[in-house]
Amino acid sequence: MRLTVPAIVLLILLSSIPALALDVTVKVSSMKMDVFLPYAPEHLLDGDLNTAWAGGGLGAGEGQWIELQFDYPVRLDKLGIFNGHHGEGKFEEFRRIRSGRLVYPDGTSSRFWLHDEKGEQIIECDGRPAKSIRIVVDGVFPEGEWAAKKKLAVAEIKLYVALMADPAEMNPSEHPATVNIPTPAPQSPSARVPDEMIELLRSFYVRQTTMADDFAELFAEDVRDKNDFRQEVFKSVQMQRGTYKILRSAEVETDGLGFELVDLQGIYARVRVFGAYKVNLPGKHAYLEEDSIFVLSKESEGWRILELEGEESFY
Repeated sequence: MRLTVPAIVLLILLSSIPALALDVTVKVSSMKMDVFLPYAPEHLLDGDLNTAWAGGGLGAGEGQWIELQFDYPVRLDKLGIFNGHHGEGKFEEFRRIRSGRLVYPDGTSSRFWLHDEKGEQIIECDGRPAKSIRIVVDGVFPEGEWAAKKKLAVAEIKLYVALMADPAEMNPSEHPATVNIPTPAPQSPSARVPDEMIELLRSFYVRQTTMADDFAELFAEDVRDKNDFRQEVFKSVQMQRGTYKILRSAEVETDGLGFELVDLQGIYARVRVFGAYKVNLPGKHAYLEEDSIFVLSKESEGWRILELEGEESFY
């Protein structure tokens, strides 16, 4: 589906020039068909939160995409996403974006994660000059079956433009491809996780990666021995591969992870961990993406990990 939206007034940031008008062409992977086309892509940029684009076809929404095309190169500073259908009583009738990618014309991309809530959510862009950007959906709320009837929806997209780019800057020979770093995961004030839980879960990624001797202490007493055994098996595998010493000395940075309190009932809590953490090894590094829900339990020594939801083991 293709739609040209004329004279969209954009918020100009980091510049003293006034707001400019820009023609934006919207293309989508599919559209939910209904009488009078109430879910058409034009609703993504109509300024009305009571309307929405909804994807069509089979599936729960993974793989759907929205592409914004511009008449000339622009530098996008941020994208504002109003996730799901914001019309009265519509939010739970449609799926929402859980995670996705921003794909640039040169094929490079960066990951992002969203919350399952109404309101504007900001996705940081890298500000490179581009004539288009594609939003690709990788995960949805709630997860669904391939033939799911509940469709993905997005109410509105806002464009924040740092400045208009000089078309000459689009010469790829003068501007080598950018190395993409995952966008830091956003924090949701409405689902704030207590600091003690955050510290516990950050420690999980550090100790798991480095195969720390005190890894099992992060778990609830009932499952501690089981996870200690799994960790020993993991160590043996890394020794056989010759990577044990390298991983033991790795530095793990967890600043790119976000934490969202899904549920809290008495001594039990469910916490979503999403984003990416960085593993620094001698001479190289890697970003490892994550989007999981941990079940925690409150014990005498504090909060501990009971299980990783939907997984029989951590390895």
